[in-house]
Amino acid sequence: MAPDSLSALLEDNAHRLLRNDLPTPLYHQMFTLLRDRILSGDIPCGSRIPTEFDLAEAFGVSRITAKRALDELAAEGLVERRRGKGTHVIHRSRPKPMTSPLTGLLENLEVLAEHTRVRLLNFRRALPPEPIRAMFDSGPQEALALAVRLRLQGDTPFGYYTSWTRTEHPAFDEAGLSHSSRLRLFDVAGIQFKQVEQVLSAVNADAISAMHLEVEPGTALLSLERLSYDSEGNLVDLLNVLYRPDQFTYRMKLDLDVA
Repeated sequence: MAPDSLSALLEDNAHRLLRNDLPTPLYHQMFTLLRDRILSGDIPCGSRIPTEFDLAEAFGVSRITAKRALDELAAEGLVERRRGKGTHVIHRSRPKPMTSPLTGLLENLEVLAEHTRVRLLNFRRALPPEPIRAMFDSGPQEALALAVRLRLQGDTPFGYYTSWTRTEHPAFDEAGLSHSSRLRLFDVAGIQFKQVEQVLSAVNADAISAMHLEVEPGTALLSLERLSYDSEGNLVDLLNVLYRPDQFTYRMKLDLDVA
């Protein structure tokens, strides 16, 4: 959010953002609102924060409330207040991490594929180890397509992908995985998913994942396991991803039907 966007926010709906029916004091609600936008980079470093008077008018609060909110921001080291020069943001946020919502899964995976690039590290058809063979309920001689990939945002790696896929379609080969997204290959191969299960956990980077993700061994990573099933309930694809938490955020949105 650029400085002019901040002004637009304050002019349009700031008074609606604070709630008198909450136990949280208004100054703290105001502080939290501004703090979160500064930390996210929506209000970038160097931006001039409106005066206490302007904030008070925009949020519909007293000048004392606005002053206390700004004092809290200054105490957190997010802004600097100078007499005669106003209040300016001094916090420099990190680049925004990639975000992949849990809902609208396939559509958002397409967006992720379009805005990042992938490097194929390994592909082969192989017999899976026993734990994975048991998950697929496959025969002892049934080979699966094994792919190891690295996903990057710009030149920064953020995801280390290992996938096992039950398919013999010729499109699922080294050339296909190097130049097309897996979703497009699923479509070409006529693979349709009826159900997807996902498990999130935290793990420490081993030597191999640390090397590819350019982090130190033992670094905490976000682990995602995705199991995709066909209409008959058969496991078709098993994906394990290790994400750098400083470069990737996983957001879940739930729409609840309340009677």
